Amino acid sequence: MIRVKFDDIPATNSPGGNNKKNSLFLWVLIGVIVLVVILIIYSVMSSNSKGKLEELDSNSRLVQSLYTSVHDFKSTSPYWMYEGENSSLIVNMTESNKLVLAYLNLKASDFLAPDSCELLPQENYYGKLVCSDKTLVKREDVERSYKEVFGDKAALNTAINMRVNPDSEIYIYNSDQDAYVLYSSATDSSEQKFSKAFKYNYNIYQAEKEGDTVRIYEELTVERTATGSLENQSKYLYTFVLGDDNMYSYTSIEKIA
Repeated sequence: MIRVKFDDIPATNSPGGNNKKNSLFLWVLIGVIVLVVILIIYSVMSSNSKGKLEELDSNSRLVQSLYTSVHDFKSTSPYWMYEGENSSLIVNMTESNKLVLAYLNLKASDFLAPDSCELLPQENYYGKLVCSDKTLVKREDVERSYKEVFGDKAALNTAINMRVNPDSEIYIYNSDQDAYVLYSSATDSSEQKFSKAFKYNYNIYQAEKEGDTVRIYEELTVERTATGSLENQSKYLYTFVLGDDNMYSYTSIEKIA
């Protein structure tokens, strides 16, 4: 009797096994194709969504918060920080004027009274120390405000003073305190800080969002207070771009009419 081991028996391909393998490969291929198509469709839709132009309500929180952050509406001269600027790009704006906007966007809680005014320099080249509940602002708070307006990558320069108004008050950085200290050149506390010769009438007539960019269109008229006569009429475009920190940065102001 001849004995044959099972291992010695030649293997034969099963038609059924091949069909199963071919069917599995086909389903995997179909799945890959479907996934690729879905990814392409999503990419196209996402791209179209980013570039879609959307009209914004001029009274919305987003528009109002951005618009008020770049003006001094507490004064009678809300545009004074833009005087002398030659470029519409904020990146080219002078540091002195940038710090005005940083000051305007500080929180009420950022202003502090010193432990003792006598420990601070009482006078310097600019003027006399103002001892009040707003004498100090910590450098870190000014830096936070600066970045909130101009973006997380913006760098604060403490060598530049922070003006409160164009006439008499200014914050000067004190390295010993690591804070900005308020000084005034005014000789009379009742001195007017801003000229009231002109009245500014401003209106947001359009606001829009396109992808990561918000544009605010403003109409401005300037009247002479005494006579009511029209001194100037113009239109401006303010542009803000969403940064990696998910906050809008002020990028440009442009006169368009």
